[in-house]
Amino acid sequence: MKIQTPALPRIDCLMVAAATPLTADLHPDIKLLVRHIEMLFGAGCDGIALFGTTGEGTEFSVEDRTEALDGVIAAGVAPGRLIVSVGALSIPDIARLAHHALDRGVDSLLLMPPCVYRGGITEDGTFRFYATVIDRISRVDLKLCLYHFPDICGVPLTTRVIRRLDEAYPGIISGVKDSGGDLDFTEALIGRFSHLSIYTGSETHLPQTLAAGARGTICGLGNAMPRLMRAMFDAPTAFDRRKLVPALLGGDSILSRKPFPASVKAVLASASGEPGWNRVLPPMSEIAMPERDWLLRDFFSWEQNLPPAWRTFQPSEQEDRSQVVKMKRA
Repeated sequence: MKIQTPALPRIDCLMVAAATPLTADLHPDIKLLVRHIEMLFGAGCDGIALFGTTGEGTEFSVEDRTEALDGVIAAGVAPGRLIVSVGALSIPDIARLAHHALDRGVDSLLLMPPCVYRGGITEDGTFRFYATVIDRISRVDLKLCLYHFPDICGVPLTTRVIRRLDEAYPGIISGVKDSGGDLDFTEALIGRFSHLSIYTGSETHLPQTLAAGARGTICGLGNAMPRLMRAMFDAPTAFDRRKLVPALLGGDSILSRKPFPASVKAVLASASGEPGWNRVLPPMSEIAMPERDWLLRDFFSWEQNLPPAWRTFQPSEQEDRSQVVKMKRA
């Protein structure tokens, strides 16, 4: 694997929330995951978030997640280019995952509020959850990125809770990943917490959020269109970045017809020639035929209509195909 710089960039940071390939017995396929990460770095991504929402992280055991992280680092991925999601249902499991990742030197940890009880969790309860986790981990090297995704967990991260945590644990709260889809809220986070790393999870908001001072994105779309995402970051102005939004929306609308992790995996299975990519963890299901064929037809047709430099899986004949070859190798 190509050697990466040891740390994430402070601005214009393109992080991909990596999908997790599975073996036949539903454990992480570490070799295939490493190939995927290699492809993403080769396409211009700055870092990888492991075991987030797109990566189906909370459905894996602690052992699966720690072994996969060890395998990725052993393959040559710089740990400073990794953010590791440590979400789990029990606080002791969160602490175990956190200690393991911190011992490996990862950039930071990502943690969403718990997904049980949902509407019964108050702001005080959300603060208490994070405070208990931080106290249980009890590490001076802890950097915790709060994860706002109420559509998934049912519990919002309000600015009041973020402020309380930041004041109670100065230097521990390193940032916020905002996947709420509300641009006004994201811009409010950037304005109120300028000392934190604010990442948007809504790729189409990147022109506005980068201009406002966001550090970058931690996104799922980067699995299937990293070169297009890189082109948006590399565009010289916010106006030029906005020109790429319709292209992003076109691909996103195709992948969003079905549950997003399964759609991304269907694309990766087809592009890499690895049918195992289609596997998803229960309670999700693979995309059934003929819907999967329709999705793939439309996605690759959409990609073919992009400028060659923006294509991940169908570069022009003149362009270097080395990254595609790496994905398809046995």
